[in-house]
Amino acid sequence: MKNGGFTLEELGRNLVDLAMTEDVIRRRATALLPVARREERELKVLGKVSRLAMDFHAGDPAVTRGTSGAFDVAIPYALTVRVETEGEAEATVHQLTATVALRITPRPCAPLGIFLDIAEPAADSVLFADPPVSTRDYLRGRLEEEVRRELLRLVRARLADSHAERIVDLEVPLVRALGLDLDARDARDARDAPPPSRLRGASVQPSGAAVRRGAPSSEPDTQLRLFGNTMPIQVWTARPDGQLNFVNKAVLDYFDRTEAQILGEGWLGMLHPDDVPRTVATWTRSLETGQPYETEFRLLRASDQAYREHVVSALPQRDAAGNIVLWIGGTTDVAELRRAEAALRQSEARYRLFAEASNEGIWFWNIREDTTEWSDRMLAIIGVRREAWGGTFMSFFERVHPDDRSALQAALKAHLEERRPFEAELRIQHENGEYRVIFTRGMAEWDEKGVPFQMAGGATDITEQKRHQAMLQERREIIEQQQEAIRALSTPIIEVWKGVLTMPVLGVLDEQRSQQMMEVLLEAVARTRCRHAIIDLTGVSALDAATADHVLQLIDAVAMLGAQGIVVGIRPEVAQTVVSLGLDLSNIKTLSNLREGLRFAMQSSGVTVERRRRRKARREGADDAPAPLSERGG
Repeated sequence: MKNGGFTLEELGRNLVDLAMTEDVIRRRATALLPVARREERELKVLGKVSRLAMDFHAGDPAVTRGTSGAFDVAIPYALTVRVETEGEAEATVHQLTATVALRITPRPCAPLGIFLDIAEPAADSVLFADPPVSTRDYLRGRLEEEVRRELLRLVRARLADSHAERIVDLEVPLVRALGLDLDARDARDARDAPPPSRLRGASVQPSGAAVRRGAPSSEPDTQLRLFGNTMPIQVWTARPDGQLNFVNKAVLDYFDRTEAQILGEGWLGMLHPDDVPRTVATWTRSLETGQPYETEFRLLRASDQAYREHVVSALPQRDAAGNIVLWIGGTTDVAELRRAEAALRQSEARYRLFAEASNEGIWFWNIREDTTEWSDRMLAIIGVRREAWGGTFMSFFERVHPDDRSALQAALKAHLEERRPFEAELRIQHENGEYRVIFTRGMAEWDEKGVPFQMAGGATDITEQKRHQAMLQERREIIEQQQEAIRALSTPIIEVWKGVLTMPVLGVLDEQRSQQMMEVLLEAVARTRCRHAIIDLTGVSALDAATADHVLQLIDAVAMLGAQGIVVGIRPEVAQTVVSLGLDLSNIKTLSNLREGLRFAMQSSGVTVERRRRRKARREGADDAPAPLSERGG
């Protein structure tokens, strides 16, 4: 259809600005996207399964006319999220406010109409209002990510099904406005026609007499030259035989050459001599086969006369018969990129060497996507193959010993929400079924809203270390038991009679042993409430001033508990030492041996001991042989 010399497509293009108003876009956006929706799904947070019930309520879109005839559409959503977590009695309710940002670009289409081209919404097109500081916790961040995914899924699914609804028909309103009448058949055929951009072979063609005559041209036209010179990258074209016939201004500036010096095969003079044979062979192969030209070589930059790495690619342009009429290519300086890649590889190699040399496993956790990455050493610790590794936090958490999971959850929660240092010792199940003990520490990274989005750390297998520690602890306990037995043997307390205790002393008395003897004897005196404590020095072969002082302190301590201390068994050489040292033992009851000490203690308690000679009485057959022992009051 023609109207004033314009095709329907051309006329539609001119009418876009007049027909597409912010109100029209707002009504279309409201009709395209779901107004209210309820979704339910599960969320696993630090090993706990939560059930989410999400209610979406869309508000009125805000429309702003952007650049190049596009519209920026912001659709507000009010969301209510109910979270029921296993192990928790009450559910929590969160109120979230999100905005879905879309870019709608009206494009003319045939028949006369406009197609609303909506770009695929990215993850960052869903924005949440800044939450209060008190709710900037890990769970809030995870909820926002789940809601973001669900909103994107709903919007993308709706846009995929709304292709026909995104066409605004302009033909009928225009015909009515012009007072024209279209044949029903022509109108129906026009509506069924696809947009020109979808017709086979439709593309931007060079203008000029050659094109109008139907003969393809291998020379760049004025429009192509103008377009190429505005490009900031190096753009060039070549004839079907491979001879360059155009280079843009970026090429001339880079090499500081004239166009005449570069066209044809002049560009080969800027190639590194070692790269010429390979480059020519690759270019010749593309010319012969018609396959896209892709290679990499070094070119001489004029500013510093340095050869720098370049990546080059070119695509053939064909006529209706399929013959190549022109090659359009571009060249990119990638020297800095190659240096950065080399530095990155070197850094990764050093880091890998460090990780392997330290025998530490490295792990990385993408909190938003709930994916994990483990180093080879980390996988070796639990004996699992990389292809069998689940790659999520839950696949790791399920291998943690059930008794260690609560402590791990608490440590992670404290780190993610309160930023406390994270370190934990836990048991993780090996592929063979046994549990290995690992020590791990890590650190998270938070976004500008205070929500953690990733975390990394290391882990060390300390199973053998823990076994050695357990063995050492067991041996230490045995040694302590033996030492306790030795102490008990070295300070024996014997109750020889009711109310009478005796403690034989063997060997040498030092500070530690005398203190131990005092503790043991005083505890026994207080426990038995005895009246006499006999300290037997028969086993002491030498006595110095310090030892004598320990004995005097022991007697004084016993007296403070209401018992009388008695020293027995002082040897002659010990007595000589006491006299030579000038020690005063006059206030201490001393007796020759244990028997005399026991007799004294019993007599002091009112007990009389009479010795009878039973054997003699039995030999004489005396009938009145007295009893060996009698007690009388007094």
